[in-house]
Amino acid sequence: AVVSTQSTGVKLWPIPMISFCGVGVPEKYVFSVGLVVAASLMFLFIWIVETAGKIYSSKLVAWTLGFPCSLGLMLLAICNCEEEPTLHYIGAIAYFVCFALWCIVCSFKEIPLVGAQQDKWVHTRRILSLMIAGFTFTMLFLFLVVKDKVDAGRIPVCEWGAVICSELFIGTFYFDLGDDYYIEQVKVADK
Repeated sequence: AVVSTQSTGVKLWPIPMISFCGVGVPEKYVFSVGLVVAASLMFLFIWIVETAGKIYSSKLVAWTLGFPCSLGLMLLAICNCEEEPTLHYIGAIAYFVCFALWCIVCSFKEIPLVGAQQDKWVHTRRILSLMIAGFTFTMLFLFLVVKDKVDAGRIPVCEWGAVICSELFIGTFYFDLGDDYYIEQVKVADK
């Protein structure tokens, strides 16, 4: 069922997929360029987090999850969902799955922290990583197994939920990267 306002005729439900924001001309060019830049910045951000010397840092994780995540985002940016749907959805699956797994690995590496070291940002990251994974794998289940239609509205809700939680997850790092208060999270170098 389509829900719209009577006065303006603006469609309120189902909400559109994020990819549909970049289908028409000229917005598809801005959308594509913006996502390619975002993908580059995402890999840079993941690399900074994974090489920061914190307890959750790992170069292997950056290469195995961060790099495919940003490549997936670039692929879905370059391949329009209407012109190249197969490549677009392959990129979307790579982006969402790799990012969800990276968030889980990153946040649960903080489990050894004890007491005051496990502050609100550590717990927030853990909750957000589970929410991102929940939205992502629910979306994949609906898309690949149930063969749900986008018009039903469940897949776009999962997509928007995963993206919003991802932005919040990334935001939590701004409060502890480079802060001397979090020195207890820095790994001790092997001698």
